[in-house]
Amino acid sequence: MLLYITAEDVFGSGTPERRGPRPLHKIPSTLSGLFDLGLRHHVRPAAMKWWTDGTLEAVPDWKLDRLAIRLALFGRERLGLEPGERVLVMGRLGWLWPALDFAATGFGVLPVGLEHDLPDDAVVSVFAEAAPRAAFATDAESAWRLKQLRRDGRLGGATVVGEGLTGEEGLLSLAQLMDLAAVLDTAERAQAFRAFSRQVAPESPALWHAGERGVVRLTHQAAVAKAAPVLRARPARAGDVAYVDGPRVTLRKRLGMAAFVGDGYTTTALGREGRAAEDVAELRPHKVLASEPWVAAACDGRGPRWPAGLDRRWARRRVQDALGGRLRWVEAGSTVPDETARALAAAGITLDLRDGASGDSGFVN
Repeated sequence: MLLYITAEDVFGSGTPERRGPRPLHKIPSTLSGLFDLGLRHHVRPAAMKWWTDGTLEAVPDWKLDRLAIRLALFGRERLGLEPGERVLVMGRLGWLWPALDFAATGFGVLPVGLEHDLPDDAVVSVFAEAAPRAAFATDAESAWRLKQLRRDGRLGGATVVGEGLTGEEGLLSLAQLMDLAAVLDTAERAQAFRAFSRQVAPESPALWHAGERGVVRLTHQAAVAKAAPVLRARPARAGDVAYVDGPRVTLRKRLGMAAFVGDGYTTTALGREGRAAEDVAELRPHKVLASEPWVAAACDGRGPRWPAGLDRRWARRRVQDALGGRLRWVEAGSTVPDETARALAAAGITLDLRDGASGDSGFVN
């Protein structure tokens, strides 16, 4: 079960409505519409969860909404971002990835994502094509790399935003940005953001993503077309938790986070690099988006070997105990050993493998 949306919800005042869950009969035609839909009903206790200074922070719908709005307002009013222009985000998985995606698409700005380990020449090449006004770094290493490239004159005039970036023209601390953005966050501006987000055209550019396979460019219509089959095939349930593993942020994960937030029920939890086993024990997810063979890491790196003559009851108990006891679906970005796949099937867990070669189904790398 997902959420039901009416014409009044789409074209009304924009005030979040505290209504109960209703079945979805129409998926919005844009990513900005999906984000707006998911935050309107306040059914779930948290839209997202992420780790802050070693503490797992639960982020309710309204807080994620305000975070995206503040980023969007700062981009428009202080960085001069206009609809159709571009903003870049680079780095490891963190809260800034989904927040910037939601902020940018809501104002018709194109978010260009770069995976954290792209070589400098590839980063510069994407910058040359995208010509962004601003570049956001999601971790300290990426902030340092972007700062050095800017100093070397390889990023044009883009403002670089990241933690700890102060004292130079063209560099801005993320903490300072958020403080300034809070001043801009008025009820009138927030309503303007929501109204604009509902008018974004499906055929307009939605996002770019740069990874080891090159740059993928999607319109809103194309992006929603990749997310919609998963929303329809695996309807969200009240209390669902989705786990997104770190550190790599793929296109599939960006679309997945938008779909999970948009379904109105799922809490999307962002994983920590190298901490899969601890994360699973803490979060006990129902569904997982993973970049690599994830099950072995989640099982504390032991890489379980499953016998050919598998006892289904034993496998179900063993696998579900290792993976938190509630897991229904894993979508992995590569392959897993055959015996592990058989064990997941025996435990009642659906395994989807996506190698990024085709966009026919799933969220695609």
